[in-house]
Amino acid sequence: MSLFKFFVFLTFTAVISASSYAGCPPDGPLLPRPKDLANSAFVQNATQQLQTSIDQALTGQIRAGWSVENTSFSIGLMSADDPSNRPIWEYHYRGSGNANGTETIDGDTQYLIGSISKLVSDLLVLRTGIDLDASITEYLPQLSNSSSIVHWENVTLASLADHLSGIPPNYGFSEFCFLTPLLEELGFPPISPDDLADCGITGLNGPCSQQQLLDGMITAQPITVPYQRPVYSQLSFTLLSYALSAKFNKTYAELLDEYVVKPLGLDNTGVSPGNTSLAAIPPVENSWGSDYGDNAPGGGLVSSLNDISRIMKFILDYTALNTETEVREWLKPHSSTSSPYTLVGRPWEIFRSTNLTPAHPHTIDIYSKNGGAYGYTAQMAAIDQYGIGIAILTSGPADAYRILNDAMLSVFLPAVEEEARLQAQQYTGSFASDDNLQFYSYALPQFGVLSPEFRIFPAEFTQDGVLEQNGQKVTVIREDWRINLDFLPNTAESSGSELPGQGAWKEFCSAWQTTDWFYYGGKAVDRIVFLKEREGGNILGVEVPFLRVTLINEAQ
Repeated sequence: MSLFKFFVFLTFTAVISASSYAGCPPDGPLLPRPKDLANSAFVQNATQQLQTSIDQALTGQIRAGWSVENTSFSIGLMSADDPSNRPIWEYHYRGSGNANGTETIDGDTQYLIGSISKLVSDLLVLRTGIDLDASITEYLPQLSNSSSIVHWENVTLASLADHLSGIPPNYGFSEFCFLTPLLEELGFPPISPDDLADCGITGLNGPCSQQQLLDGMITAQPITVPYQRPVYSQLSFTLLSYALSAKFNKTYAELLDEYVVKPLGLDNTGVSPGNTSLAAIPPVENSWGSDYGDNAPGGGLVSSLNDISRIMKFILDYTALNTETEVREWLKPHSSTSSPYTLVGRPWEIFRSTNLTPAHPHTIDIYSKNGGAYGYTAQMAAIDQYGIGIAILTSGPADAYRILNDAMLSVFLPAVEEEARLQAQQYTGSFASDDNLQFYSYALPQFGVLSPEFRIFPAEFTQDGVLEQNGQKVTVIREDWRINLDFLPNTAESSGSELPGQGAWKEFCSAWQTTDWFYYGGKAVDRIVFLKEREGGNILGVEVPFLRVTLINEAQ
């Protein structure tokens, strides 16, 4: 066996057989997205395990951790390739203490979704095609005021959509007047009515009109300057809705219906108040039926598990926006936080986990959005690299959603990982050629020593092609993969230096910088192309462009 044949076999097998993703893998999927998850034995076992555990929690056999009698919920698992646009697994429960609303909790039950409204509003903004680089003052010239502390001309629509405008989170709402007597007893100085906003304060005055809010923005105190760091802001989405209304001369509710609800086929999503006969109404203090007014874009929508599943499906299969590229761009972080595990998107709350697949540890980016209203909590998350999503809608005390979220992720992600690894077995095998080939390795000296362990990863790029096999031309899909050429970290042992601090940068990942840097005869050394049968998806061969050779799968 030639050196290259041996290398190819080991490399392709390593993708499946390695116990963990050591070193510095490239950003993006480590394996192709698994298909047909609804019929996966791993996923079916996982759903049965979770369902049994939830059953036991609800019947008191194990501790639930939340008030079971006062909590109703709908939860589900979605898959990008499922044609039903509904969850491939779902679980619904109606707390025994519920006395109002629907008597049957199912996929069409309505819940307040709180700040998940922000994600729906960003989806609306993106689908309208409005210029995100424009200043908010282009649509709201009232904000162009020399006495304003906030330099509104520097606040773009994009910064509002990304929590990067630096403006306050609320106007009026953050004033908790019911706590004033307690705070004064604790020594806070007395306040007068002149110290308070004239609108938007719960329990004191009414909601703000657009003019009142814009007048209030002239005296608003910024948290920071635009694009300095993320600052979570409800107010940003009210201003975005004003900009959309100014451009299209329609209300937020009309635009939501035109650009999101009808095109995506949503049945139970819209501005509160929703349909009480379909609602999960908890037996605790709640805001069901409230008119959120101009705060609706940031926290006042209702929806159902089926509708959230449809939104998730369109995101995961890259059809939520005009092009696949636009969706992929949307599923990217736009800023970082002080935590290496938390990033911020539009308006994604991105958690970078490294321990949710303990048998095969690696980084998993969870693009999530959580929401809360009085008596309601919600969570949705897209895990793009697997093509799956989860959704949790609860009515009642706020304890349940975090517990259910952790349970779903910890049960489902290992199962989907195992299914992905099983399906990737098709890429292993003995690929052979009659030529006596050699493999040459090149290294960029500034990156240090090339790791002896190579792995290959899907590039998520395909082209149509033709393979000549046994004198016959076969139409194939050419599926690009790349070899990850990682470099060993600099440590005291590897550097041979006795200077202090060797290894200070050992966690720095340079693999993203080295893709496509090694060429031989005009062909990238790290590029490999699998030749996949158009019908059936079998791997017929593998092309190694830099060696000008096609290796045929001997098992075919």
